[in-house]
Amino acid sequence: MMTNKELYKGITEDGLSLPSTMGILPSNEKVTFSKDFIENKLKESRYFQLNNFDIIDREPNEEDPVSQEYKVSVSYLDEIFEIDLFVVDARANNYNEFGLGNMISDEELDLAVQQDFYLETAMYFGSDALDSFHLQLKVMQAVVENPSIVIDFMPFRLLSGKWAKLTAESEVPPAPTYLYTIHGVYDEIDGERVYWLHTHGLHRCGSVELEMINIKNGIEQLNSALDMIVTAFIKPDYRSPENEEFNIGYDGLDITFCWKRWEDVVKDYPAEIPGGYNERQPENENYEPCGVLLAVQEGITLSPEVYASTIADNPIFFVSDQETERMTAMAYQRFDQYKKAFKTYFNPEADDENYWRFLVKLGFDVDHEMNKEHIWFDVYGINENNEMLAVCLNRPYAVDNLNEGDEGTYPQEMITDWLIYTPTNTITSDNIYTITD
Repeated sequence: MMTNKELYKGITEDGLSLPSTMGILPSNEKVTFSKDFIENKLKESRYFQLNNFDIIDREPNEEDPVSQEYKVSVSYLDEIFEIDLFVVDARANNYNEFGLGNMISDEELDLAVQQDFYLETAMYFGSDALDSFHLQLKVMQAVVENPSIVIDFMPFRLLSGKWAKLTAESEVPPAPTYLYTIHGVYDEIDGERVYWLHTHGLHRCGSVELEMINIKNGIEQLNSALDMIVTAFIKPDYRSPENEEFNIGYDGLDITFCWKRWEDVVKDYPAEIPGGYNERQPENENYEPCGVLLAVQEGITLSPEVYASTIADNPIFFVSDQETERMTAMAYQRFDQYKKAFKTYFNPEADDENYWRFLVKLGFDVDHEMNKEHIWFDVYGINENNEMLAVCLNRPYAVDNLNEGDEGTYPQEMITDWLIYTPTNTITSDNIYTITD
């Protein structure tokens, strides 16, 4: 068994990771997971190429929930992936034990509990974790075309079957936030809430898990900061080595962090706090390699709380070009659904309790190198050419002749993101499936 010291080295230097394990449940009880059925479905997919399909013999065992096992090889985006497939007894699953990764309808859950078997997959991610995750969804949905739910075992949460189908059939990968979850744990100590934020899911991406401990103020802002950092760490090119400073944004001054392994940090805090030494025993998963995030100012490490007010004031966060392109492609691809919702639900005369607010983020060129500033607008009209009548919501940093409150007409091609605030939910390009067919 590897020591933590060896695991840190393996993860940060040698590409060590854990497999991603996910399951998919049908919405139809008549789905029969036979060898021929699974193999033919994989062969028919237009998203990847099936190279190999091998059956793995298993000793019969009444207590074993796995009834069939296969090993497949597929080609996807110029890489070859080895994937293990298992047909598993679904009747022992307790879905109440899982968190929810997105909006799941009661109908989807009802259909899931009616299934006798589900398909489970396990694979190591390739050079790009998000593309690999997307492939895993495509492989599962190729076999189960109309799923009820998907189980993602590493962050231990359920995903909507409608979302899985929509995402698997898209050329655009889902948001990086689907690769991990952030758990927030707190305890009352001396009448004060003390929080511990920590991730689950990064080990399959070839990264240490990340966390913040002993947080007493600015929990919402620091949760947002942790999201920004984790999204960057998913990509090896943006992953900062241990003890090295990195910036996530700018507000007149850099917003700078570093990470240190938990063994070097928790000794400086009371043992009884959430995430403290008392919870770091060898038999506990919290003992595994994790990086504790610390703020850095003038070379001195501090609690991340020092950035809470800065983050609350809407600084400029640095987002990779690749993620900007992904968000833009997703928003553009699903603009027709946004427009349909606008035509259906927008009513400028509605009262506050029934008002649907439609926002778009537009990209403006700000220099000769084609860098863009991304600015949010309220939308009040969309014409037949998909041009939007919209009002600027932010004070631009570098866009000439544009001010907060200015009204204009803008083409669909400028969209880099959009949001819909309904009376009860926030709708994005990712979950637009919940309000449209």
